[in-house]
Amino acid sequence: MRRILVLFSTAVILYLSASYWYLPNSPYAHYSLQHFSSYVIQPIGSINNFFNKIGNFFYNVEYWFLTRKNLNKRLSTLEKIEAELQQAKLELTTTQKIIDQLTPLVNLSFPKDFKKVTTRVCGSPIGFYDAQIIVSAPDKIILQKDNVALSDKGLVGRVIESSNRLLRIMLITDMVSRVPVKILETGENCIAVGSGASVMTLEHLQSKEMITNFYKRPPEVGDVLVTSGIGGVFPPDLPVGTISSIKNEEIIVKPFVIFHTLEVVTILYDQSEL
Repeated sequence: MRRILVLFSTAVILYLSASYWYLPNSPYAHYSLQHFSSYVIQPIGSINNFFNKIGNFFYNVEYWFLTRKNLNKRLSTLEKIEAELQQAKLELTTTQKIIDQLTPLVNLSFPKDFKKVTTRVCGSPIGFYDAQIIVSAPDKIILQKDNVALSDKGLVGRVIESSNRLLRIMLITDMVSRVPVKILETGENCIAVGSGASVMTLEHLQSKEMITNFYKRPPEVGDVLVTSGIGGVFPPDLPVGTISSIKNEEIIVKPFVIFHTLEVVTILYDQSEL
């Protein structure tokens, strides 16, 4: 009990002393804690406000850069999406154009003088510039040189060597291949020249070699090419490919046939020659 009274008395004395020092009219105001804090705490508060302003400034600058970075990133993403949409739109337009041009060829029938026989692909000779395939010769049918080879997608090539067991077919993409073709929509005649790769080029366009151009427009990407029948080797109106690109007046043709996936080919032959 005695200890409690001593502690209570000490607390009361301290409280009264502090109150006295903090009184505004105290004769010891210039020694008081309140007077001391006015010289110490206020500058500290000003310094604190200054650093808070600097912190807010840098925060705003960082937020501005992050916002700009995010906006640039989103803008770049939107530009990529827009480019992809434009490319998809162009591809859809080109595909629709090809479909519209190929529609009349759906019910295509070969000349009555031609018959067809299907044979299996055996392989292809090794050669950097050669684009050829070897197929098995059909039984009881003797095929000849320049017989035309087709697939279900279009023109493959022509027979260049024939024996009782095997046939060598030169693809239309071979470097020495020349196929007389015409642009289906405009009717312009030209020559599809093999490149040794998976594409061909167009040469000797009729519109460029004539003084007067009777064609309604120049070739465009997506134009369908079919055989013209000129020269007598290839029958007319066989699907060949489409114009895939035009760069510096060089017209690139992509064949309908994917040659490295061929398993069977159909060979046309004239029964009157057998």
